[in-house]
Amino acid sequence: MSRKSIRVSVLKQVVASAGQQFSTKDISEDERMLAAHPELASHSHYHAFVGGALSDHHVELNIVEGQEGTSRGSRWQKQG
Repeated sequence: MSRKSIRVSVLKQVVASAGQQFSTKDISEDERMLAAHPELASHSHYHAFVGGALSDHHVELNIVEGQEGTSRGSRWQKQG
């Protein structure tokens, strides 16, 4: 199990419906993400996996990482 196991199609849907600014946990705690990744959701590093997937696909998602290390993970900003 790793961040490579995160389904990018679901990640795109959840990010698209998020606000202009959001945190990693806003995405990882979304019901669609949890339902799409039942084998990962209970893993102790699940939120980090989602954060890594956001980072890996930031260009495709058109997002940039802002503040790191908040209580809800990194803060992200949509571009454009």
